[in-house]
Amino acid sequence: MARKPRIHTPGAIYHVIVRGNARQDIFSDDKDRYRFYEILQKSCERFQHRIHAFCLMTNHVHLEIQVSDIPLSRIMQNVSLRYTQWFNWRHKKSGHVFQGRYKAVMVDADAYLLELASYIHLNPVRARIAGQPENYRWSSHQAYLGKESLPWLETDFILSQFSTNVTDARIKFVVFVGERLAEGRREEFHGEKNIDSRIFGDDHFVDGVLAEVESLPEQKPDVNAVVGAVKRLYDIRDDRLSAQGRDRVTSEARGLAAWATLELSSGKLTELARHVGRDPSTLTCALRRIEKLREKDPLLVDKMERLRRDLLESSYQVLTP
Repeated sequence: MARKPRIHTPGAIYHVIVRGNARQDIFSDDKDRYRFYEILQKSCERFQHRIHAFCLMTNHVHLEIQVSDIPLSRIMQNVSLRYTQWFNWRHKKSGHVFQGRYKAVMVDADAYLLELASYIHLNPVRARIAGQPENYRWSSHQAYLGKESLPWLETDFILSQFSTNVTDARIKFVVFVGERLAEGRREEFHGEKNIDSRIFGDDHFVDGVLAEVESLPEQKPDVNAVVGAVKRLYDIRDDRLSAQGRDRVTSEARGLAAWATLELSSGKLTELARHVGRDPSTLTCALRRIEKLREKDPLLVDKMERLRRDLLESSYQVLTP
């Protein structure tokens, strides 16, 4: 069954979980963690989103993100790519660092903004690596207590829900989290057993979001999105994709673009042909080569799946506020 496209609403808050590939560690030491902090800061500046809470574990990360006009897919793609480049360069590795598809659940902020922040801060307690959230260094709990300053972290809004006085708000926040110390894993924050795995809130909230989604026309990425995804996959520029010659990498990239255009997008080969400066019949031949090669080339199959995931992430259903 095809996965449902993600839902984008400007101003929406999501619980995001990104895991290491095959559950491998994504942080080897504090230097890796500080680098991830830097990437989050640059992401906030570039994409104008807010992070209300976070927790870095050894092999996964929890984030409470509030998006603006830019969809979550672009944000997470940028964060994942930048950190993967850093991690592989530093540790002399190659390949995936993160699991292919991150988990994201849109949360009814009016009802669960504070609950979600508390839930994220208590992750080390649930994992039994800290007795109290304040004993764990790599979450936003320290910043909420005023013990750490992270300019990219938004703490004011949540604290303001408790008191207009910062000191009083911090005390009440600690009490709020402490009252949930024995709380176990909450399936609803993971999209499990919800009416729709992409959304968590009361029936009125979920029904409202789904009603808007159902009223939207089906969306598929266009040819521009396909070309962009192929360029990211092969780390090539427009001029190389349309250059004359038949070097293996570029030929394969054009063939994969042709496959994705027909299989995954709303576009046509004639549109792609204009992008890459080729005749549609040439792209048809390239597509046939890709179809034959996929039967005996597992690396090509992996690239096709990565391209599929990238385009799926880009095909958000966008709801206007």
